[in-house]
Amino acid sequence: MLKPHRVVARKFSSYAEEASAFMRRRRHHRRPYVRIQFRSGEAVELPPDGDEASQIMAAVTGLIEHSR
Repeated sequence: MLKPHRVVARKFSSYAEEASAFMRRRRHHRRPYVRIQFRSGEAVELPPDGDEASQIMAAVTGLIEHSR
């Protein structure tokens, strides 16, 4: 038989883990990034403050604005 405090602790820890995962995903999507994925499936993520990343972001922004 499970003791009541263990049931509560297990339930609370599962909620805390779920909230932690949500915050990690949210933080990941909030920051700007440039990721290039090749046909082979390999992906490279460039730092957003780099020169190559800024050139790629400018080109992508132009494509998005042109498609609207």
